[in-house]
Amino acid sequence: MTLFKYIRPERIDVIQNLEIRFTQPDALNDPFELHPPIDSIVAEADVLANLPESPIDLRPMVAQAYAMLPELKVIPIDVAMRTVEEFMATQDARDATAEGLRIFLTTMRDGAAPIRDAIYRAFNENVGILSLSEIHNNEPMWAHYADDHKGLVLCFDEQHSFFNRRRSENDEFYFVRKVRYSDGPPLSLATVDGDALLVTKASQWAYEREWRMLVPLNGATRSVPVVGDTVHLFALPPTALTGIILGARANFETETAVRNAMSRRPELRHVRLTRAILNLGTRTVNIDWSDTNN
Repeated sequence: MTLFKYIRPERIDVIQNLEIRFTQPDALNDPFELHPPIDSIVAEADVLANLPESPIDLRPMVAQAYAMLPELKVIPIDVAMRTVEEFMATQDARDATAEGLRIFLTTMRDGAAPIRDAIYRAFNENVGILSLSEIHNNEPMWAHYADDHKGLVLCFDEQHSFFNRRRSENDEFYFVRKVRYSDGPPLSLATVDGDALLVTKASQWAYEREWRMLVPLNGATRSVPVVGDTVHLFALPPTALTGIILGARANFETETAVRNAMSRRPELRHVRLTRAILNLGTRTVNIDWSDTNN
């Protein structure tokens, strides 16, 4: 499979330097990125489903207390057991249990936000994301990410080792994977997994057909300070790049810069170059590789 990266014309440095940015979540265009809808530490439904239907059996706790505190033995243990059982069967006990459950669930909900925010801050400071797409002819993406068709699209070999460096089955980094789109109900921190946190977006973004790769930012080839931001660049193997598509509105300067960058790097001789064409009749972006010219 070929995956595609839409870029603005000023980002031709990706070809010139063979370095590509992995972006912090804060710098992405979706403000809800890596902010999954987590509303509790544990799911209320799970807690309620595991509550016993009969009164809570406190006899083991009473027995343990008698074993640890000899002074309790002034009251026979069977009397204590019967007293506890009788109390747990009263309305007062049921009300106390319900109030304790309410306090517990409230604490679980109130505690979710600071934990969720701390997770996001940790990811934003330490993790970079490379966003790619399955499609190269999406008109809104050419408009939004390639400067109104004046930029270009980079074509990558999804099977290249650069995109397949996962170190174990539990590793969330160093491999490209498909983004899931979902408007599901809120999650709990106890049940959220790596996919839900890292590669799930709202369904309104489904038109992008995104694939993404995550890496630790401390592995960057170099980090460049920019006004109010830091750009983390990673070395890009030239063999991972297979083609370049100039936007239909890319000007002469942009095309010349791309061709010069390719000619100066013999390791890019295999890369094909073409230009998108706008079909005004069908209102589509057409890509024709039949007559490519490097």
